[in-house]
Amino acid sequence: MRQTVKLFQIGIRQITRDGMLLVLLPAPFLIGLIFKLAIPFANQILEDMLSFSLIPWYGLVDGLLICLTPMLMAMVSAFLLLEERDEGIGAFYQITPTEGYAYLMARIGFPMVYSLLVTGFAAAVFNISGLSIGAIVCSSFISTLMGSALAMMIVSIAGNRVEGLAISKLAGVSLLGLVTVWFIPAPYALLAAFLPSFWIGKMMMKDISLFSIIMGLLFCLLWIVIFTRKFQKRIYK
Repeated sequence: MRQTVKLFQIGIRQITRDGMLLVLLPAPFLIGLIFKLAIPFANQILEDMLSFSLIPWYGLVDGLLICLTPMLMAMVSAFLLLEERDEGIGAFYQITPTEGYAYLMARIGFPMVYSLLVTGFAAAVFNISGLSIGAIVCSSFISTLMGSALAMMIVSIAGNRVEGLAISKLAGVSLLGLVTVWFIPAPYALLAAFLPSFWIGKMMMKDISLFSIIMGLLFCLLWIVIFTRKFQKRIYK
């Protein structure tokens, strides 16, 4: 564990020297502040001019914030892993005590702990739909696991940072589950149930049932296992 913590600290120093990765760390707070100020302001204008209200979609906005925060942290972790792979550092770590899952813990596990804290804090401070503590905690946890899955997806598919950047943009597809809950009627919306964001969307609509929580966790763990195995095969092939 001590070696894993040291490796995590090395990763932090690498991030501070990379402007693109460094700017992603405070980004969730900026996004949350924009949502908190801009959406109600836009709603007021629309209500005055067109008698149209955005309030029914406030939960969707909160869901986007909760999903985007771990996605940004996943990009940081994935780009750091890809950079180390490009430079051959990742291969070096595989013959040290920090190889395998300890390496992934330092590069994805610990950053996702930070992501969980930031997601919960941002959701509590910047939510505009009056989310309950239960909804914030459960959705933040599922979203963080989703971020871990996305990080593993990027590093298991991309061959370098350029490919990783392209794949990270496609990772936005994972948000379709969230959008589906609002715009696709049941039972057709269930076609997106394999996406963890679908179950986060259900929670944003006040459906914080044990079933939704369990299903969200199961699909997150499924994606994590699939892409972790793919990553390990790529490392040890």
